Amino acid sequence: MTLKKIPESVLIFGAANHIGLPLATFLTKEAPDIKLRLVSSKADKVPALQQAFPQAEVVVANYLDAAYMETAVDGIEGMFVNAPPGLDETVVTGNLITAVKKSGTIVHLLRTTGLMPEANIRRVPQELRDLPGDPFVQHHHAKNLLNASGLPVTFMNFGATFMDNFLTMMAAGLRKDRKLIWCDRKVPYIDPLDIAEVAGRLLLSDNAGHIGQFHTLNNGQDLYRYSEVAPIMSEVFGEEITFEGSRDAFMAQYSAMMGPFAPALWGFLSYEGANEEVWALNDFVERMLGRKPNSLRSWLADNKTAVLG
Repeated sequence: MTLKKIPESVLIFGAANHIGLPLATFLTKEAPDIKLRLVSSKADKVPALQQAFPQAEVVVANYLDAAYMETAVDGIEGMFVNAPPGLDETVVTGNLITAVKKSGTIVHLLRTTGLMPEANIRRVPQELRDLPGDPFVQHHHAKNLLNASGLPVTFMNFGATFMDNFLTMMAAGLRKDRKLIWCDRKVPYIDPLDIAEVAGRLLLSDNAGHIGQFHTLNNGQDLYRYSEVAPIMSEVFGEEITFEGSRDAFMAQYSAMMGPFAPALWGFLSYEGANEEVWALNDFVERMLGRKPNSLRSWLADNKTAVLG
């Protein structure tokens, strides 16, 4: 096994979100001597982060500002990059690459993506690619730029639905009408807390074999259509959860939340549904954790009150 240096400093972009926050917690516990620099793009998140991690350095960074990015990454050896959606990755990733190369200290850079494995950008419907900022193909741009950069990158590809989506986007229908409203496509599942631990273990690993790899993450257990998830919810929750997968119901539910983005999201979910056979469960997360990842049934049981309100 070729060895890599374990970073003595780690920067976490998106440190206040549902992956970055538990990653910071994991590293604080598992490797307290590592210098943490926690980055948020929102200044109002800084006080809570600083209170939660008093030994860490907490900074605000503007992904679109090259000078901000240079300051954020200066002197850092390990990095977790999870850029906010809706940004032009040719600018964001370009600024990141320039800043990291200028610092010259990087040992291992983790970049999150959300792609179907081996996805061809030309297969994404043109109407989705033509959207302002083409939010559905930005990760293609980031991946291509980082692959060409020569930096020591590992891609953490989210080949799964986050279980905590049931607490956010889908929560309104579940709480009001006990109805799961979504586009009915087959997809694996994963708990974001498991993603955070995988990221931490990758950064703390001395195995250089992960450099340059594109690891697709799912829990290795759950591959369901949403119409199959509703009966599981009914069983776990002890009350009936119905499923509604029509476009009309989707628009009625999500247009109020997302405005003009809702039709585009339906289009993308439909595109994924048409290509769902590419999804395959794997044991990468289990191997990294040294245990079985959280199952959908277990997550639902633990979060029943939060899901149903």
